[in-house]
Amino acid sequence: MKAFISQLNPRFSFRIGAHLVETLKSPFPYYLNDDRKNTLIPLGMSLFLVVFMLVFQPYNPYKVLLIGTVTFMVLFANIVLLPKVFPAVFDASNWTVGKYIVFTIWQLLLDGIVTAIALDVFNFHPEVAFVDKIFKVYFGVFTNGIIPIALATLVLRNHMLQENLRSAVMANCELEKIRLLKEDPLHTKSNVVTIYSDTRETLDLALSELLYVEASDNYSTVYWKNGQGIEKKMLRINLKNMESQLDNYFAIRCHRSFIVNINAIDHVTGNANGYKLGIKDTNFSVPVSRAKGKEVIEKIGQLRNVFELN
Repeated sequence: MKAFISQLNPRFSFRIGAHLVETLKSPFPYYLNDDRKNTLIPLGMSLFLVVFMLVFQPYNPYKVLLIGTVTFMVLFANIVLLPKVFPAVFDASNWTVGKYIVFTIWQLLLDGIVTAIALDVFNFHPEVAFVDKIFKVYFGVFTNGIIPIALATLVLRNHMLQENLRSAVMANCELEKIRLLKEDPLHTKSNVVTIYSDTRETLDLALSELLYVEASDNYSTVYWKNGQGIEKKMLRINLKNMESQLDNYFAIRCHRSFIVNINAIDHVTGNANGYKLGIKDTNFSVPVSRAKGKEVIEKIGQLRNVFELN
């Protein structure tokens, strides 16, 4: 029994660790991508903090207002102003849960030290040494900040979920219009492309039959539809080279490991982590990276316009 437990624990710990790493790398919104809305977040958190301290803690009202003002200034500077100075660091398309946690901890630490300095400058509790004042302030910052941070996190995650769901619904409406347009014989044109692998192996493929391409290192597996069903073929070619050879308006790289034919998308699903593209006549869904989400949704709308013009 002990031997079994000793074998189980490392495996269980590995799963927990892998799940934690995956969670930390999962997408998360950089607040609300709008300066006006992002100003309301620190304002709301600061007001909540002021009301909470006035109601539940016997503090000097002037001290509470000072703490609330400092909190707003620190949060506003970090959330709204700092990304303008370091845009690459705060790239919203690459923002993750892990970055959000680290950034939140940084704001708490900065808020604590600035609040302690402000209380010392305005001569609150002169009898307390500055070092002791810092420890007391940090205790208050972390305990009082838990609720507003949790509320802000829920608001941000719900905002991302609603945005993705809204975009997915719009994309599905466009796909339905495309299906109706493609019933017209004028929209059944297809082009044939020849894909050349690194080993000089070739694949002749009608672009209208292409479903998607999945890559792993220097190999790419092409999936396409024929009269009998779904076929696939693995070629020694990386996805970047595959993308350049396809070079078609409807073939779009939607993920670091996938190229999808926009025509092959049956439906789009959206959740807090992004989008997935359901492929026609299969049970497979192609993931969409966060950086490519907007481009894919726009391409679907543009595809409908192309069919209407032809």
